[in-house]
Amino acid sequence: MRKYLRLMAVLLLCGLLSLLTGCFGREQTGEGYLFTIALPGSPECLDPQFTENANAAAILPNMLEGLMRLDENGEPVPAEAEEYTISEDGLRYMFTLRQDCYWHGKDTDEDRPERVTSRDYVFAFQRLLDPAMRSPYAEDYSCIKNAVPIMAGIARPETLGVTAPDGNTVIFELEAPEPDFLLLLTRNCAVPCNEAFFESTKGRYGLDENTVLCNGAFYLTKWNYDRYSTGNFITMRKNALYYDKEAVAPSSLQFDILSSRSEAETAFAEGNADVLLTDTSPDYFLHGKNCTIQTNGVRTMGLIFNPDNTLLQNTDLRQALAYGIDRAALAEIVSGDVTPAYGAIPPAVTLLGRSYRELYADEPLSLPYDPTKATECFCDAAAVLRLGAMNTMQIMIPSNLVDTDAMLAVCQRWQDLFGYYIGIETVSPEEYDRRIAGGEYSIALYSFQPEQDGCYEALKGFADKSELLGLESETFTSLLNELDTVQQLSDTVELSGQAEQALLDTCCFIPLFYKNTYLVYTADNTDILCDPFSGTLYLREAKHFT
Repeated sequence: MRKYLRLMAVLLLCGLLSLLTGCFGREQTGEGYLFTIALPGSPECLDPQFTENANAAAILPNMLEGLMRLDENGEPVPAEAEEYTISEDGLRYMFTLRQDCYWHGKDTDEDRPERVTSRDYVFAFQRLLDPAMRSPYAEDYSCIKNAVPIMAGIARPETLGVTAPDGNTVIFELEAPEPDFLLLLTRNCAVPCNEAFFESTKGRYGLDENTVLCNGAFYLTKWNYDRYSTGNFITMRKNALYYDKEAVAPSSLQFDILSSRSEAETAFAEGNADVLLTDTSPDYFLHGKNCTIQTNGVRTMGLIFNPDNTLLQNTDLRQALAYGIDRAALAEIVSGDVTPAYGAIPPAVTLLGRSYRELYADEPLSLPYDPTKATECFCDAAAVLRLGAMNTMQIMIPSNLVDTDAMLAVCQRWQDLFGYYIGIETVSPEEYDRRIAGGEYSIALYSFQPEQDGCYEALKGFADKSELLGLESETFTSLLNELDTVQQLSDTVELSGQAEQALLDTCCFIPLFYKNTYLVYTADNTDILCDPFSGTLYLREAKHFT
């Protein structure tokens, strides 16, 4: 009996030492942790070629990967591509795929996985450009040969300039050189799609745990969602088939699907989540909690005018309002969450390794504060308009974007100059979106955020909303087209400034503030990366020390 008890004690001690050694090892390396991410809403769909959902953007890069990905400096580097070559004329990109990339689904047999082939990329890009697909990203890839006639419905998707001469090679042929083409290949929509699996989902691709197929650092194991209940989440597990699995630090990821931004912020503040993406200043919900905060000025907020409003169609009236904004005075009112904006391109946009706003100062761009000119323009507008109706106008503001004190100061200055008061109406984000879509407003504070880094992308966001803005400017359109095809990056600085000025001269958009977004995570976590423009989270190397 003594020998038996002694043997049991030794075995228990060995087990305890093994357990402690494993714990200390994880503490030293930060690996093996389950990260919880708070999402303010449902991703709704995880079809990468189709979804525009911001919550999906946080999930997709962790389960799917393309030929290229962004490194910690935001530069494109090979992912599933082992190597690539670019022709001297910049019209042909040839990628050789890695041999160790596989598909992983919920029910995949890891002993008999299916390899990702070049055909999966060809099918993905044909889907992306097929007009029947109605992908919101199609136009971004119009540089690919035959993309434009395919999008117009006059050519078949099979004629697209993306081909697979064998299972290991993908070739892209372009209509014209595109300096940012490698960057385009890092986006969430530029990932492969397995045609046979896609067809097997019978129109439900990306809608539940059984209709997603992964090739990234993690694979999706559970998707629990009922809009009428709580406890919704998506879980992912480290992908044993991933080609670079040794570099994947977390054991699992859990995305908690909450019902609102404030609920997600509360969950994080109460310690129920490790990571949070938000556009609310952390000062409002952290309450002194020790966290790492990455701040990015990716948004430009300004006034837009209902193009169907007869009064606001008058350029003199809009110019009067623009000349009547004292941004220097606003700087003394606003919190650190926003800063007064003179331009349209936000400070997070970079060029030549620096903030574009450092290369091209924004202050000369907008109509400067000039009470005399403001009054003159107002009088010119009053000569042709019945301005008594201005007393019924209000500026619609979403409750989650900015403190109203600064907007009240703007309205008070207008009243002092013109003798008319324009009120402020604060509404919920949901009500705001509904009324913007339905044209149920006169003036609104509107936020523009580029989908990716770049001056062209920032300005293109305004062109894409030309109908909403009532924007009609041949000068702006011409400069934007020139910016799209510019060959020398150094020429981009002046061209962007000219295009930005042409946009602001229309007074269809009057910039007011640059707005921050925030990546927040608890202080015992490291190596969490984020693309602030798309809201993409990269968690494959995230580590937890405690």
